[in-house]
Amino acid sequence: MLSITAASTTCRFVLLSIRCSDSNPKRGFGTSTNDNNKSNKVRAAREQKKADEEKEFGAIDYDAPVESEKKAIGLGTKVGVGVAVVVFGLVFALGDFLPTGSVSPSEDAAVVGNQLSEEEKTTLQTRLREYEATLSNSPKDPTALEGAAVTLAELGEYTRAVSLLEDLTKERPSDPDVFRLLGEVKYKLKDYEGSAGAYESSAKVSRYLSFEVLRGRTNALLAAKKPDEAVRFLVANREGLNKENSAAKTKSSTEESEMRKVDPIQVDLLLGKAYSDWGHVSDAVSVYDQIISSHPEDFRGYLAKGIILKENGNTGDAERMFIQARFFAPENAKALVDRYSRK
Repeated sequence: MLSITAASTTCRFVLLSIRCSDSNPKRGFGTSTNDNNKSNKVRAAREQKKADEEKEFGAIDYDAPVESEKKAIGLGTKVGVGVAVVVFGLVFALGDFLPTGSVSPSEDAAVVGNQLSEEEKTTLQTRLREYEATLSNSPKDPTALEGAAVTLAELGEYTRAVSLLEDLTKERPSDPDVFRLLGEVKYKLKDYEGSAGAYESSAKVSRYLSFEVLRGRTNALLAAKKPDEAVRFLVANREGLNKENSAAKTKSSTEESEMRKVDPIQVDLLLGKAYSDWGHVSDAVSVYDQIISSHPEDFRGYLAKGIILKENGNTGDAERMFIQARFFAPENAKALVDRYSRK
């Protein structure tokens, strides 16, 4: 089960991308230095791919929280809306991207307040009192508003957190992270339309497309029973993402890093899920077919298609998809494929 730690952390979503090397070097008669060099490069690429996969998947426990970074903000405490996306246990969960009937975010997310030890609660409550003391003298202090809101969210006091976050949006109207966290908190309170609106505000003031916002707004719209709106939102942003990724090639390394935080395959998986929730099964299957065609060595497309086929009674074709998914999945992801294929 997913959980969080008392200290605020930033969620690093695991992008399950499969890197491919050129495994088909040109052949000729006899050997040459160039041929040997090419062979060495191919072998090195294969070894690098294996190392990358081991590094990327080796430490993953798909039912455990993701270790993440921390940043210091205000009063010497490591908190802040920019790192508070993990407050609700909304770490990587492949169920967020798979068709209806697999695993929902609510099944994978833990209620924070029930996961804290007494010592952790005491620490958070002490921290909260410090922020509240500052706010009693300076009610609009943005650092204290931020710290108190995040701490309340960590304690599971979402209603109070919403109030402070709404105040903070007035002090920081151009900060996308404030609106993003507001969307997270409202989702926990089952205010799905309010959550979707907060995520939309975050997207409007953000320079680059944020995956957390993309996923968060999609899930909020689906929970609000608005799958058609979720589809339109994803289709529009998928086009924008393609343009951003093309533009990133001409940007500096820092800008490129910011612009490439969104994995296009994950966007397509979200789109397939939205179509599935909407009852447009053929459209969902078409999206998964596109993933398989464009990324034939990525197991996620096969897995998603297998799930939706199984849900719709096509067990034979579904089983073939699961076999393909398991074949292409890295070692530590094979159990994940088995988990979904047996549901």
